[in-house]
Amino acid sequence: MLYHNRLSVARFRFYLITDSVMSSRIKDWPEAKIAGVPTEFHIWDITRFQRAFESKTGKDDLEVNFQELVSGGVPCLAASVDSDEYRAYLCVIPGSALADIYDQYGSRLLEGNVRSFLSAKGRINKGIRQTILNRPDMFFAFNNGIACTASEVELSNGAALRVLSASDLQIVNGGQTTASLAAARRNDRAALDNIFVQMKLSVVPPERSGQIIPEISRCANSQNRVSDADFFSNHEFHRRIEQISRKLWAPAVGGAQHGTQWFYERARGQYLNEQSRLTVSEKKKFLLQRPRHQLIAKTDLAKYENVWRQLPHVVSLGAQKNFMAFSSFATEAWDRNADEFNEEYFKRVVAKAILFRRTEQIVSKQPWYQGGYRANIVAYSVAKLSLMIDTEAPGRAMDFRSVWNKQALSFALESQITRIAEAVLDVIVSPEGGLQNITEWAKKEICWKRVAALELPLTSEFYKELIDKDEDVTRRKESRTEQKIEVGIEQQAAVFQLGAEYWKELRQYGIREGLLSPDDEGILAVGAAIPRRLPSEKQSARMMQIKLRLESEGFPVREVSPVGNG
Repeated sequence: MLYHNRLSVARFRFYLITDSVMSSRIKDWPEAKIAGVPTEFHIWDITRFQRAFESKTGKDDLEVNFQELVSGGVPCLAASVDSDEYRAYLCVIPGSALADIYDQYGSRLLEGNVRSFLSAKGRINKGIRQTILNRPDMFFAFNNGIACTASEVELSNGAALRVLSASDLQIVNGGQTTASLAAARRNDRAALDNIFVQMKLSVVPPERSGQIIPEISRCANSQNRVSDADFFSNHEFHRRIEQISRKLWAPAVGGAQHGTQWFYERARGQYLNEQSRLTVSEKKKFLLQRPRHQLIAKTDLAKYENVWRQLPHVVSLGAQKNFMAFSSFATEAWDRNADEFNEEYFKRVVAKAILFRRTEQIVSKQPWYQGGYRANIVAYSVAKLSLMIDTEAPGRAMDFRSVWNKQALSFALESQITRIAEAVLDVIVSPEGGLQNITEWAKKEICWKRVAALELPLTSEFYKELIDKDEDVTRRKESRTEQKIEVGIEQQAAVFQLGAEYWKELRQYGIREGLLSPDDEGILAVGAAIPRRLPSEKQSARMMQIKLRLESEGFPVREVSPVGNG
């Protein structure tokens, strides 16, 4: 079996783990070969674990010695003013050296990269591979190179500046290029002698790496075909909202004898694609249960959320720019506590959609509305309502649950928003600061400040409909708890649904590509032993995280059917 799979194995790594302290007499454990495959050995004693725990980066030291890869080190030019906060160098590194670094450190190099390696199946990766195999001499011309960060670099003192070594090296843009070089050499026996790659190396001190490196990664990647919106489109936030929308039924109202669903369109065209495979009768039923006026696109959700967050000037920038602004907020919120995004959250999104769309209808029917700028008037009016509740009704909150239950606005809320909209109109159509274009005026924060300063009272009728803020907090807290329980159940169900053979294959792939820690391997071994061993809720969560990570590294994506989605 070993010889049969030898060509698919790039390197063996063996780890010796001990809770003792390694003797200082042990200087090195030489690399060797097993059946012709390079093999390396790593000793992790208690001191090394402590160093990793106490390090500023939270990771074990990653020291790249370029002198071992390139004679004399990597040639470079200084590209910034010398500073303790930031230094930059422009380098040219041989393709073989870059492949060697990837073979040695694997995914550890790509922890700051938004995409990592997406396998050679993607169009861009196929292009890289074709250039490596067929036109290696043009690789430098055709490829944009890589962007790296490091916490410290050692430079030569000679006349020609060279990078001799780098600590905590990370490839934040160009992971596909790097991994493609290594894969082509390993799988296609490609010679990389004539390939050179341009490298931008940013040196950031460890104490600032957590803040600056993500910014470098985002900016470096946003300069190519992957837009900020694309970064966020497949985020788990969207998948969660999509999943909730497919199983949550809105109350039947207005004499209807059936409930309906608000259809969240995570990817453009989903709503029509869902209908394309249906018969005439099935399509009729689909539209009855999911009417088009209850379709919410991801850019719609971003609009409703940012308006209620009192950012109407950002919403006025347009759907894509507003979506990108919302993506930053939502990503940070998801990272803090993903359980915030639950059924209660989705009900609030729907309530905000009802409020926004009904406000559009109300404005259109007013005698003072003469046409034009309706989108701006509506965005600013809803934002003003949100601000008025915050400032004029401390301790109170909007009753989104009531709007969800009624699937409509109350008379008092409609009256309140009508009064606000009429006052907002005067600000929208009266630009200041030398601006003549009303659309451009609405994009300015000063426009929002003008609207925010309007003195408008909450009507007593609407004030009475506001709920106590403690009640609102309790609703959200209960829904977070329910979401946490539900996620745990779903993850365990998904692990069992994928089955032992899947987890065995995933584990083998991760080991072969050097993408798993010893702890990762142990967790996946539990899945590979189903049903003899049953993964706990915590283990299941970890297994699903590893699944996503290895899929981003090239393992075939395997979708899991949502639980209880009928």
